[in-house]
Amino acid sequence: MEVSSIPADPSNPMHSDCPGREVFKLITGRWTLLILWSLKFGPVRFHRIRDAVEGISERVLSSALKDLCRHGLISRHVEPSVPPKVSYSLTQCGEGLLDVMEQLTGWIGNELDAIEVAKRRYDESS
Repeated sequence: MEVSSIPADPSNPMHSDCPGREVFKLITGRWTLLILWSLKFGPVRFHRIRDAVEGISERVLSSALKDLCRHGLISRHVEPSVPPKVSYSLTQCGEGLLDVMEQLTGWIGNELDAIEVAKRRYDESS
């Protein structure tokens, strides 16, 4: 059997037709994990998320929140008031991803000094 005739593994994110690749792309985006982190302690309104995630524009935040809702990582709650009060919170799926993120931030905290040393060494040799 020729290599080209073997179907691509749909569970491998290295393949362009992998169904999880879209999710991988979403969670590795510039703002996703920071937005999820801002929801760590419970429901939060739009402007508080914007203020917590320094540097994000309202347009980008709005788009990111829609994507995160669409993928089931957060939920959107609308209180029937005038004007309506909208808040966002983590879903069970989003909480699971936040658990993974906490492992990542723990790793960063443990390795940050070594990373800074490596950066300085690299910059000095360049």
